[in-house]
Order: sequence, then C-alpha cells, then structure tokens
Amino acid sequence: MPSPLVTATIQACLLNITSSILAQLLTSYRTPTPFPSSSSHYNPLSLDPTPIIHFLIYTLLSTPVNFLFQQFLESALPAYPINDPKATKVKIDDGGKGVIVEKKLNVRNTVLKVLADQTVAAGMNTVGFLGVIPALRGASMWQVWEGIKLVS
Repeated sequence: MPSPLVTATIQACLLNITSSILAQLLTSYRTPTPFPSSSSHYNPLSLDPTPIIHFLIYTLLSTPVNFLFQQFLESALPAYPINDPKATKVKIDDGGKGVIVEKKLNVRNTVLKVLADQTVAAGMNTVGFLGVIPALRGASMWQVWEGIKLVS
C-alpha cells in the first residue's frame, strides 16, 4: 500500500488533470467559432495537452511540499491533543457497552494552523506557481524572477 504522501500526490494529480480538461472543454464550448457558415456556433472539441502537462508537473512538485508542511503544522499544533486531560471529555454509554471518549477540538491551534496555511503556505505556493509555470513555458530565470517580483 502506498504511503499517505504518495496517495495524496496521486489524488492531487488526478484532480488536477480532471480540472484542466474540464476548463479546456468549457472554454472551447463558450468560445464562438469564427466561421459563421458553420452549423454549430461553438468551437469543436479540442484539448491542448501542454497546459495539462504543465499543471501536472507543478502539482507533482508542490503536493509533497504542501503535504509535509501540513503534517508539520499538525504535529506542532495538534487539533486534538492526545495527552491533554482538558481536551477529552468522557460520556458513559447508556447501553452499558463501555465508555465513549470524545476529543475536544483545540480552537487556538486550529486558528493558528489556518493562519499559517493562509499566509506562509499561500506565499510559498504563489511563488512556486509563478516560478514553475513560466519556466515550463520556456521563460528564462531572469524573466521568472522579474515576474515574481512584479506580482509580489
């Protein structure tokens, strides 16, 4: 069985390929054809594999980094601390089947993780995207760097 990192990367790649194909199909469908004599006023179905491959490569590069960053955040700021007696409440099951333990969400840690994800991870992903996609399209390192500086 593959590791969770490999599974997450495969799932992200499949989602990415699906969304790239869907985006191209929708664009093709919504773009009027330049030929007025055509029986259909929509462009024929066409897929360009280049952007699909570019986004797939970016996904292959970014998903493991994001996965490991999220694991680090969870280990540093657990949503459900294991050894915290205040984080666990115990209820007795009426059926006499034993004790049900419900974990209590650590709201502070969850908020901190969201903030870290939406600042640090979002910044890393933006710079990564702005660097990888133009490089795959043939931009020089100088052009990539200038593009990153322009946006940030």
